[in-house]
Amino acid sequence: MNIAHTLLESTKKSHDHSAIIYKKEKITYGELTQRVLQLAGGFKRIGMKKGTHVGMMISNRPEYIITYYSLLAVGATIIPINPLFKSDEVTYILNNSDSEVLIFDSSSLDAVRSSINALEKTKTFIYLGENQSEDMLSWEDLSKGEPLKELVELDSEDLAQIIYTSGTTGRPKGAMITQENINWMSKTSLSLSNMTSSDRVLLVLPLYHAYAKLQGMISPFRVGATIYLVVRFFPDEILTMISEEKITQFMGVPTMYAMFVNSPKITEYDYSSLKYCGSGGASMPLEIMEKINKLMGVEVMEGYGQTESTVMISRTRLDGERRPGSVGFPAPGIELKIVDTDGKEVLPDMVGEIIFRGPNAMKGYYKKPEETMQTIKDGWVYTGDLGRLDEQGYVYIVDRKKEMIIRGGFNVYPREVEEVLYTHKSVVECAVIGEKDPVFGEEVAAYIVTNEDIGKDSITLYCKEHLVHYKVPRIIHFVDELPKNATGKILKKGLKRCLNSSWM
Repeated sequence: MNIAHTLLESTKKSHDHSAIIYKKEKITYGELTQRVLQLAGGFKRIGMKKGTHVGMMISNRPEYIITYYSLLAVGATIIPINPLFKSDEVTYILNNSDSEVLIFDSSSLDAVRSSINALEKTKTFIYLGENQSEDMLSWEDLSKGEPLKELVELDSEDLAQIIYTSGTTGRPKGAMITQENINWMSKTSLSLSNMTSSDRVLLVLPLYHAYAKLQGMISPFRVGATIYLVVRFFPDEILTMISEEKITQFMGVPTMYAMFVNSPKITEYDYSSLKYCGSGGASMPLEIMEKINKLMGVEVMEGYGQTESTVMISRTRLDGERRPGSVGFPAPGIELKIVDTDGKEVLPDMVGEIIFRGPNAMKGYYKKPEETMQTIKDGWVYTGDLGRLDEQGYVYIVDRKKEMIIRGGFNVYPREVEEVLYTHKSVVECAVIGEKDPVFGEEVAAYIVTNEDIGKDSITLYCKEHLVHYKVPRIIHFVDELPKNATGKILKKGLKRCLNSSWM
């Protein structure tokens, strides 16, 4: 069941075929597998084994892919972490996940140094870069020894990764994703995209993200396709690359497609090689979808899912009818229902909570049995999202039961931002919500009561010190008071009305 076996199988068939193209570097399947096994050998020599929890903070580069498969090869459980996270965020995830090892590159160096004294079980640090400290191991040195001779055998229920998500209350939760979750989901994803070894897949989504990892890395490697790996998204550069490299498959988030549409260069290139474009992370406006179809000549296949579903719950299909506003049908093998507050299934076209079950459902939340019981009931995962099914079984997302904000495909949880704001010496009260934005879908908006006159820059700079960039509020309103109910609970629905009494 070890997912790393899929890479070895593809290498047998496609040994000299390009697996990764990164800038000017080309790595064949044979070279990739050799590097994976060598690094896995190094991991084994320092004591990594089945069940070792390993935090991983690496930016988009071939070494991310090599490290990920090497960890799978020795049976480790991977904890992917955004390499741009600040020390508070890193500390919480590493401690909560019981990570013994952290592998990171230069983009995370400052945050890691600031976190070290607060880490409880993380004692081994592997640095991917030059001039590491004496108390850190060298990624390069570990990758130069004897290769691993045999992959560690794993059971279907063994954990492959713990990916941290969060709700609107409490701290982030680690969704436990098994070997079988990934195995099944990668096969299902391939069946929906019709990917083959001849495909050229452009991967610019951040690899720490579940969507990028599974549909942009694991699935392509399963069939021997070529990944064109890009560090950062710049719309004009990506459009040029799609045309010049004859990319056949591209996966993005709605913000990327909105930026394509707004680029004056979109009409300058030939996109005839594109046979599949996928979108996830948030709902795509119909207007953007229609413009992409007109300007690039490709239909965007939209999907719906969450971390707890490994990646996907439903997807529009290449051979199916497109319905405006719909995110398609449940993926084959997944059952989906719409239920009321009592858990009873509602009639077609009635709105309720989306619940699902299938081989994609997470094992539970790490070290959080109560939250797991609240989310998984009788085998059904309660998503917290509101939706409906029409008579033909098409899925529509109506709203989010949770107050989560989706900015450019990234999840932002108001409680996490509010907790940072409350540590600011001048903040008395605050509330964070999402407000519509034409480019990012939603923008983070903070409504703040202070005990002194301060500028917006003070709040922005403070948040940048404690939060990754996409969580920092871009919209800041200073108000005299926040609307509350009789018990003192802040009423977020009334926040915009309180602007009448605000000072800006």
